[in-house]
Amino acid sequence: MVDSQRLDGWKSIATFLGRERTTVIRWANERGMPVHRVPGGRTGTVYAVRSELDDWLAGDLDDPKPARQAEGKTKDQSLVWRSARRPALVAGLSVLFAIVMALTVTPVASWWFRAIPPAGHSMLVYLSGFRPLSTDLPLAMRERINAEITAAFNIDGVIGVSTAPKPETGTAPAYLLDGVIYRVGDSIRVITRLSNERSGVVLWSDSVDYPGDQVSKVPHKIAVDASTVVRCGLSGAATYRKSLPDSFLSNYMQYCQQYWSYGGSKTLHFARLVVAAAPDFSWGWSAVGNGFVQVALVEHDSRRAAIIRAEGRQAEDRALALDHNNSEALAHKAYLVDPHDWIAQEALFKRAIAAKPLDCGCEHYGYGLKLESVGRLKAAIEQYRAAIDMLALWPDSQLALARALEATGRGDQAGPYFDAAIDLSNDANLDRSIAMSEGMETGDYAAAMTALRNPQLRISKESRDALFAGYGALASADTQVKTKARQMLLSLPKDQQGDSVATLLGALGANGEALQIAGRKPWLFWRRSMHGVLNEPAFPAIARELGLISYWKISHTKPDVCLKDHGPPFCQMI
Repeated sequence: MVDSQRLDGWKSIATFLGRERTTVIRWANERGMPVHRVPGGRTGTVYAVRSELDDWLAGDLDDPKPARQAEGKTKDQSLVWRSARRPALVAGLSVLFAIVMALTVTPVASWWFRAIPPAGHSMLVYLSGFRPLSTDLPLAMRERINAEITAAFNIDGVIGVSTAPKPETGTAPAYLLDGVIYRVGDSIRVITRLSNERSGVVLWSDSVDYPGDQVSKVPHKIAVDASTVVRCGLSGAATYRKSLPDSFLSNYMQYCQQYWSYGGSKTLHFARLVVAAAPDFSWGWSAVGNGFVQVALVEHDSRRAAIIRAEGRQAEDRALALDHNNSEALAHKAYLVDPHDWIAQEALFKRAIAAKPLDCGCEHYGYGLKLESVGRLKAAIEQYRAAIDMLALWPDSQLALARALEATGRGDQAGPYFDAAIDLSNDANLDRSIAMSEGMETGDYAAAMTALRNPQLRISKESRDALFAGYGALASADTQVKTKARQMLLSLPKDQQGDSVATLLGALGANGEALQIAGRKPWLFWRRSMHGVLNEPAFPAIARELGLISYWKISHTKPDVCLKDHGPPFCQMI
């Protein structure tokens, strides 16, 4: 193979095909696009061969593979729609267009119509550019950041991007996105700012430090972070039918910043400021409910958590009273009802999806989490795919899909989604965390032990030693080594006996102990390493206590493991 034929990494492959990185990852996984993985772990580097990609693209004319985007053309100019010869479909689109035009005049149209804002709003961002202040940063970084931001917003088309030197005249707000980049010690600091050019008010600003040795990844990460917050802020604000003062939008942008970074009480704080200024703003009240969701998730006192969830439900109900099609309120209310009432949670997610799906695909992601908890992994995978199809820039949905695929024995398909999650995340150690937490599922014990040796992996010494011993025991045939590893894992403080400890104990055959630790986390039951716990005599009682048995009976469904011959004993109870 000659060097000119090889394309190293997803970015090079995406550039060659003229598509987004997340798009080509999906093609590799779902459409058979030929890629090769460099040996050395599940999340290693990939490469492709130009001639193989051209052959794959050529294919049969009726094969629905996309054509490679020609150089110098926009995505719309080069798109090959192989079904365009079908007159019936064209006629159908004409009917659809008529329906679209009718729906856009109503205030409760589907999610994509939020791109048509009422008076006093704008869904266009003017990209002023990011200025590198350190002389050793690449000269082309400014252009690369602009290109990445434009591509990130264009993934779903909700927010428009303009590189015009100055906004057009008018009365609607003119949102200007810019920033600066410079080195601080071993890091690259990026300060991003969104301002209203008409008033000069800074609506949102954020400072993030990226690893200094990952300068080539910084433009893409800036784009992901900025587009996530701006998309949340402007699309949510566009549901309000009144003009928004800068102070209002600034608080809503701060809410979005905290929401997407899981700010907990800070999320709730800014959401409350929003509804204090606009008590008739439905999406402001759903923001308050979302804040209560995050606060409840970190509350260890069960009685206090129940009170917090009740307050959150009141906020979501107020949002729905103002707009019964507020899908954000419907989806997040599912996190606030009784955690063991799986029927109620499922009903809310289904209503959210039917109402008007969010541009982030969040309701699909949340529904996937619930389906995974009740053991319906195949159905969960479909929801995770739907979430990624709506917004491929969210690492959480990529990671959830990867883990679900791994749990269903499709580890060969999981790799690209692990890669995408690592690529999108701000966590510089996510690759090591995945290697450490997934090693017992993938069988790559060596990669897990290598990750545990790395001092940059944020973990206590006693946890590091116990997990390292556990992986060493999995690779050993010595029963004494396995016994000692189990003892080390079980001797860890309760607050350090997390998911990895439970699944590692399951992989080591300590099923009773693994079930005891994982007892309040039903999503762990269905991991490959935990299959032994399903045969434990105590499992049916725990499943009943968690509401799983009731859910399966009332919904007339079964966990995937019970759809196979010779399922675990508890399957006879359904």
